[in-house]
Amino acid sequence: MILRRLAQHLKEQNWTSITIEFVLLVLGVFLGIQAANWNEERNERIAEIGYLGGLQKDVDYSIGSLQHMIQRMEEQQAAREKLHAFATDPEATLSPAERDQLVLSGLFYLAQVDINAVTFETLKSSGRMSVIHSPSLETELQSLSANVATALRDQADEVQTTYLFSDPLLIRNIDMAGVFRQPNRAGRPNIPWLKEGASDPVTPHIMKSQEFANVLLYRSFFTDSRLRGARSMLEQHQRIATLIKARQSELGAAP
Repeated sequence: MILRRLAQHLKEQNWTSITIEFVLLVLGVFLGIQAANWNEERNERIAEIGYLGGLQKDVDYSIGSLQHMIQRMEEQQAAREKLHAFATDPEATLSPAERDQLVLSGLFYLAQVDINAVTFETLKSSGRMSVIHSPSLETELQSLSANVATALRDQADEVQTTYLFSDPLLIRNIDMAGVFRQPNRAGRPNIPWLKEGASDPVTPHIMKSQEFANVLLYRSFFTDSRLRGARSMLEQHQRIATLIKARQSELGAAP
């Protein structure tokens, strides 16, 4: 419509009308572009708020999981310290129940990495990391991804040591019925169908041997390395949580 009128005015050499129509044309194009930009920015803001909410849920889950993992590994290290003192001191004694509980905690259990990174992996695989307009947050997320990969490799090392040395030693030499009768951390039996009974009062000879002490040291060595990694990841998750909340606040979408 405007272009038709503009052509008519050009024929008539009506320069005032031409100027007005031209300004209206340029203004219409400008407003159309601005509206498209505003709509795109609005959609990006909505998407960023959604992803930030997903990241927050993932981080909250992972923080709880890491805290549990760290507590479990600290308990394992304490149990191994007591077992090592028992193994290396000929005069040291433990009650049968305490002995079996320490074996359960220190040698049978293996703390597992449980990090939730669903939202981050979605952003990365879809090529949408740029939707998060916080360079510091993006840097922390990329760094965390590398640290989780390292933690999983360290876990694989301890799993190998457990399967190759720790578990075979227990299977060959320890009455595992007495160990499994000990309650788990939730206070429930480890094997519900296992009949109740007392721990064997006679301590297996292997538990006073160098082999037993060395297995404890190997497991402790790998767990200590994993503990440092887990504490570092916990601190990093806490920093990420702070950055997420700061960005949500900037967007006016604080939870």
